[in-house]
Amino acid sequence: MHTESARGCSCSAPRTTAEALKRSTAVFKGKVIKISVPSLDWIGLTRTGAHRVKFEILKQWKGPSAETAVIVTRLTGEGCGFPFEEQKEYLVYVVDEQKHIQSGICTGTKSIADAEAEMEELDELELTPNK
Repeated sequence: MHTESARGCSCSAPRTTAEALKRSTAVFKGKVIKISVPSLDWIGLTRTGAHRVKFEILKQWKGPSAETAVIVTRLTGEGCGFPFEEQKEYLVYVVDEQKHIQSGICTGTKSIADAEAEMEELDELELTPNK
């Protein structure tokens, strides 16, 4: 039986909003509609600790236009995930990783309560042409 030792998350979150935007495949303000466990974890075939988080997209700065998005994350910081909660709003930075669309504490994702200035900066970055 393979056991993995418990480790804290080790990553470097983007230092600036512009860096977070550049590293991400999608950036949006969203409200969590549903959190579910992937079916293979649910039936016990795998134990990834991953959760599928479905968002209603309220505003989008980057990525394909859509009304909803589903990302994969762990719900704890130890796995570099993010503690999303249903019916709450977040500023979400998404990266494509290991066949999943993922987000977590390493991408710059945060609660809307902590993201007001950053959303204003995203609005400004969106209006500034790339140099």
